[in-house]
Amino acid sequence: MRNNQKVIYNAGSMFTEAQWDARKAEGAALKEMFPDFWIGNPVDFDTNQTERPTNKAIFEMDFEGLTDADYVILEIDGWDSGTHMEFGLVVQQAIANKQKYLFPIISDFRFKQGILRGEIPGLGINEMITGAFYYDALNQGEVPQLIVCDSHKTAREAIKAIETGDTKNYRERFDIKDLYAEDSIYHGFKK
Repeated sequence: MRNNQKVIYNAGSMFTEAQWDARKAEGAALKEMFPDFWIGNPVDFDTNQTERPTNKAIFEMDFEGLTDADYVILEIDGWDSGTHMEFGLVVQQAIANKQKYLFPIISDFRFKQGILRGEIPGLGINEMITGAFYYDALNQGEVPQLIVCDSHKTAREAIKAIETGDTKNYRERFDIKDLYAEDSIYHGFKK
């Protein structure tokens, strides 16, 4: 909590104009949907508006935001190693804090084209990252702590469902990690 408010932290790359614009739009959508929450959106941090912060300051600000967060949305299918670092940190935090929810986003359309039961195709995402999606401590019950979403909009709706108690069929509505039912192909080759 920050200032007696629940916290949503929005993690993602912000190095190109498209990424910057995406993070700005996501922050605005979060503020509109959750007006009583503190929204941690690094693209909006003061340090990203004027002078470049030091590496140490970036780590400290992001770590504090992640630690304070009740909900963390992560653009996990991007190539940003900083976001992947944040994912590792919040996985550990969520294991220790059953009230912290993680929403990695895989919006790459190729994900839904795969046919590997129980696995997310590589798509450049290291299996150490996707393996955490299935870690038992974070993947229990109808509302798991780690929910893989197909868009930022879906992640926002998933958070809203938790907040309002609208959790019937939660996994089917929001979590795409168990998309595959076929087990006959392994990494595109027949067994």
